[in-house]
Amino acid sequence: MKSFTKTLLATGVALFLTGVAFAQPKIEIKGGDTYDWGNVSDVSKPLAGQVEIKNSGDKDLVILQAKPACGCTSEALERSNIKPGESTVLKFTVNVGTASGQLMKSITLTSNAQPDSIKVLFLKANIIRLMQVDQFVSFYPMYVGKEATGVAKIKNNGSSPVKLLEFTGNNGLTIAKKAPITIPANTEIELPVKVVGPAQPGPFYGQVLVKTDHQDPQYKLLEIRAYGENKPAVAPTPQTSPAMLPNGGTK
Repeated sequence: MKSFTKTLLATGVALFLTGVAFAQPKIEIKGGDTYDWGNVSDVSKPLAGQVEIKNSGDKDLVILQAKPACGCTSEALERSNIKPGESTVLKFTVNVGTASGQLMKSITLTSNAQPDSIKVLFLKANIIRLMQVDQFVSFYPMYVGKEATGVAKIKNNGSSPVKLLEFTGNNGLTIAKKAPITIPANTEIELPVKVVGPAQPGPFYGQVLVKTDHQDPQYKLLEIRAYGENKPAVAPTPQTSPAMLPNGGTK
């Protein structure tokens, strides 16, 4: 009987120690590891959102760090120590800036969770601007004293036509079409951009400001940016006279 009691006690202690050994915190982002704003057309202010972070383990969860991948994303954690079964809230904002189309940012969570001590929360949105500019025009090749051409694209995603009233370029940039130009609703147009390579070789940067009659103040002035590598002018190939053959012909 004593032997049986000792065996039962040893088994109980072993089970208890096993339970202690396997007690661990687990991190869970309610709703999944991706927060999606979907289609966003109002970019006048930063995007804001929040997620619930739960400790689904059986030991205190400690979030050591919540680090955005870039400076355009900020975060605020309600509390960093979460007991088993409890949750906290992570709030965040993303500064859209001049981005358009698919936007993807992230926040990395570092904690004492096992096995997910590092967990990444992805933030995504599809930025649909009422006026969308293909902002960067590249001039390759570009040579000193020679004209280079590129194409800028402007799309009107709105439901009303928009007029481009005036083009103002710097560093010799010009638009090879005369204003005003009307862009119908939900239509994209191409604008040819021209420049003559400056006298000095080297990197080239410039911009064209486009004044519009759009009703929304943030689209009253659009910006087209240009860049290129201005290379020295190519020297002309010297013309040589054909060699004369003994019979008076040439080769």
